[in-house]
Amino acid sequence: MNWRRGLLLAGIHFVVAGSLLAWQESESWRYLRSELLRPLPAHLELAVFQEEPTITFNPCADDGILDGELSPQERISGMANLPIALITGWHEPCTTPRFLDSMVESSLGSVIETRFHRTRGSEVLILAILCVLVAIEWLFVGGFPLMQPRHWWLEPGAFITICTLMGTALATIPHVAHLSVIPATMAACAWIWWFGLLIWRAVQFGWRTTTARRVPRSN
Repeated sequence: MNWRRGLLLAGIHFVVAGSLLAWQESESWRYLRSELLRPLPAHLELAVFQEEPTITFNPCADDGILDGELSPQERISGMANLPIALITGWHEPCTTPRFLDSMVESSLGSVIETRFHRTRGSEVLILAILCVLVAIEWLFVGGFPLMQPRHWWLEPGAFITICTLMGTALATIPHVAHLSVIPATMAACAWIWWFGLLIWRAVQFGWRTTTARRVPRSN
């Protein structure tokens, strides 16, 4: 295992994914906080003063932005870490809860629905889990390169990292942030390339193991 390369790529993607997730969440929370501070409709105000209020306010669904368009930050971070995104469903406050969201929120409570107060415990834990999974993912992807091309940047792990950095740079520029979809898509395609190589390597290993067992041992 190439520990140096694995740790390098793990560190890069840990910092990038953490930064993009924190950026996305900070924008979402500023919006949700502003929605919670808006004057309540009359029928909700009456419910608040009931002895046991039963109204649950969801600013995402009530404003019609549930499962809206992906932000540049979520697009590049999710596609740059496609295996983790497929397993966990990734995370964004104003989306239908995915696997990881549902698992954490069942213990700590939803990060969306609120009875007129907020708690960020679930959100912090979800983001921490995602960042740790990203680091583990890239420790193995970087530490076990599936090919050794003549040009280092043609190796899938290195190519995905380059696309991730390019997409992150574009996402920070307001007027061209929408162009981050290009390197994000390239990163997703490179992951498909990586999965193909992984399957091919597994088939080769299985074939060599099977044929080695069939060779008779000489006395």
